[in-house]
Amino acid sequence: MKWILTPDEFAMIWTRETHLARRPYPLDTSPAGPESAEDAARFAITPPGGSPARFLRRTDPELAAALALCARTDTTTVTLYGERTIDPGARRILAFAAVAQQRAGILVSLPDAVSVSLCPAEQLGRELVEVIGSAPPGQLEPLREPQQAVLYPDAAGTGEEADRFRRKLREPVDGRGFITVTVEPANPLSPPTRHRTWLDFSGDGRYLLTTAADLSLTPVTDEELAAQLVHLARV
Repeated sequence: MKWILTPDEFAMIWTRETHLARRPYPLDTSPAGPESAEDAARFAITPPGGSPARFLRRTDPELAAALALCARTDTTTVTLYGERTIDPGARRILAFAAVAQQRAGILVSLPDAVSVSLCPAEQLGRELVEVIGSAPPGQLEPLREPQQAVLYPDAAGTGEEADRFRRKLREPVDGRGFITVTVEPANPLSPPTRHRTWLDFSGDGRYLLTTAADLSLTPVTDEELAAQLVHLARV
């Protein structure tokens, strides 16, 4: 299920259903309402002091459930913060997902709206890849090098492979972004928050960058990225 709301509609319903004023990160980094009078008129935003007419009555129960899920503090969460930098389709990529009891609620900031969706948890990866956008996999074999060797080229022990990794990271990209996954924060047995970066290199394809003691850069298809997101979220 998916609902497309104007920014004003989302702000009103989010506050009414969750009793929270602040939107989840990273949606809180985008404007909460129309950025100009022209935008307000274009999307028929309600005049000051009014309320969006189609949501004056009780909110759709499924929409309310999706918002309540996203407002919980004990759920597994996945955030996307990135951008696509080339036309057509240059845009920011801002999304928040919460998973509990085999359901996923997903909030996506669009250029002039907010989408809210509710889906089975196993579909989470595919839904988030759709938000990021499709891209072919990178053409190189996976790269893996010690982080120190890649980040500090003057350090002892750096070699040709570390230089190759470093040169790759400096190539132009058509899109990039950060993935943050927090699994059941109230559970003491949960793993620490994990981070990944997707990189869509111009003229090459998509890779997933993992940062730890070693840096790894792995080409991924849309299906592999979706599976990786599901794996990280332990769905």
